[in-house]
Amino acid sequence: MKAKRITSILSLTLASALVPFVAAAFPKDGPRASHTAVMQSQQQQQYPSQSQSQSQQAQTFTGKVTKSGGKYALEDTSTNTTYYLDDSRAAQKYEGKTVKVTGTLDASNNTIHVEKIEQA
Repeated sequence: MKAKRITSILSLTLASALVPFVAAAFPKDGPRASHTAVMQSQQQQQYPSQSQSQSQQAQTFTGKVTKSGGKYALEDTSTNTTYYLDDSRAAQKYEGKTVKVTGTLDASNNTIHVEKIEQA
């Protein structure tokens, strides 16, 4: 009987000593705050162009619309650069023509998020 009492006291003492460590492992905001941060991070990875394009202003690019690898692209001969166009429907109308494209550039994949295309 005395051994059970000593074991119980030791167990309670050990548990009490571990409480600060367990509390430090879980932030006061709880798991929801970290869950929200993870969700936002995943959303930015999933839709990076939206957050990037919202922080950038529209630019104007001039060049010839071509089709490369099944995607429409803008060949800017003045800078010797090729930009992919994210709006295939609008770009298709101007294939082979020189155009002025207004949009935001996603430099990570060299894609212009098209706002407007017009013949130059």
